[in-house]
Amino acid sequence: MRGHRASTSGQPTPVVLVTADPRRRAARTPWRRVLVGVVVAALLGGAVVATAGTLVSQRVAESFAVRDATADTAALARVVVEPALVDDVTSGDPDARAVARARLDDALAGESRAGSTVRLKLWGADGTVLWSDEPRLVGERFPLSDEDLAALRTDRSDAEVSDLDEPENRYERGHGPLLEAYQAVHTPSGEALLFEAYRPYDQVIARAADLRAAFAALAFGTVGVVLVLLVPLLLWLLVRIRTGQRLRERLLGRALDAEAAERRRLAGELHDGPVQDVAGLALSLGAVPETRAAAETLRQAVSALRTSMATIRPAAPGRDGLGAALDDACARARAAGVVTDVDVPEPLEASTAARTAVVRFVREAVWNAVKHADATRIRVSVRTDRGDLVVRVSDDGVGFDPRLLDGPAPAGHLGTTLLREVAEDTGGALLLRTAPGAGTAWELTLPARTESLR
Repeated sequence: MRGHRASTSGQPTPVVLVTADPRRRAARTPWRRVLVGVVVAALLGGAVVATAGTLVSQRVAESFAVRDATADTAALARVVVEPALVDDVTSGDPDARAVARARLDDALAGESRAGSTVRLKLWGADGTVLWSDEPRLVGERFPLSDEDLAALRTDRSDAEVSDLDEPENRYERGHGPLLEAYQAVHTPSGEALLFEAYRPYDQVIARAADLRAAFAALAFGTVGVVLVLLVPLLLWLLVRIRTGQRLRERLLGRALDAEAAERRRLAGELHDGPVQDVAGLALSLGAVPETRAAAETLRQAVSALRTSMATIRPAAPGRDGLGAALDDACARARAAGVVTDVDVPEPLEASTAARTAVVRFVREAVWNAVKHADATRIRVSVRTDRGDLVVRVSDDGVGFDPRLLDGPAPAGHLGTTLLREVAEDTGGALLLRTAPGAGTAWELTLPARTESLR
């Protein structure tokens, strides 16, 4: 990953080697908020679906209500009106017409008294009102609409909202919106007439409301049942995910514990075996004047071995504290004669993975300074900043040209690569300040609650 420079003045130009990537940050998952969010989202989604379905059902329910009113009018025409019709209803003889109209009055009297209709009319094909429960309309002629004429020809029933501004509907005004349903009927001789029934549109709206309420109950009930079945499934999935995360955390902890145990075992074997043997040999050789020089060499070897043992057997950051672990990480530098200062606030709230990443980073940065910087002092500091750990390792060494990092790492020089990997593995950021003759400062920023460390 190539670095880019951020301008400052009076000090080495900072070089950003790794930029913090929130997508790589494995922060602790707020499971309670996740659960509440999933349940709320499911409830809101279900409510939206049910509400949308209810609103869509408004027109469907109204259409069904109009269809029901049309069917009722057709049934009234077939069962009541048509059996009461006689050919004299269209006769030119006034007395004969009066008798025919009286038959219709008797047949439809019950319908008129029931109050389910506002007006009943029987039309001739020429637009003459042959009969009505409003006597003032009888005998008047009005032009029939195309829909009325089509109903006469095809013997079909239909319905529409009545236009109360038309003169033939003047006696229906004052009753509110009306639904005008019509059906063709036939006299005994087969002449086609048109029967119309005017019903309050409030009945249609009430019928639509009943249908809509039934649909809403079904929709919300269905969504409720789905949610009742879905929420336990979501809870089970969240529990499985959380269990998997805890298992991963335990495996990481066990891997770190196993690594620490193996390093302690190696350090113990070195201490109880070769170190003791060499120390005993040095003591024996030191008693003889001729071999004192060899004894001094052996004592130096023992000191080097003990320094390596301190490196192999580091303090555990979770058990012994991060400060003790970083002191051990600096042991090789002190053994090489470099003064090290470690500044770590205790107690420090951080996950095991974050602490381990800090120890890895400091160990590599300090050893790089010992090997390449010709430094006399190394400073290590750790501080917290809004949920992040900021780790800084600086030295007073020779420094280097940061442009050298743009090329491939030389063979055997993996320190900067390892430092970058620590930042990338935790989703953190890595900053470098250095220049020839100006020392070197590495700064790592990583989330304190990170749970990921490869």
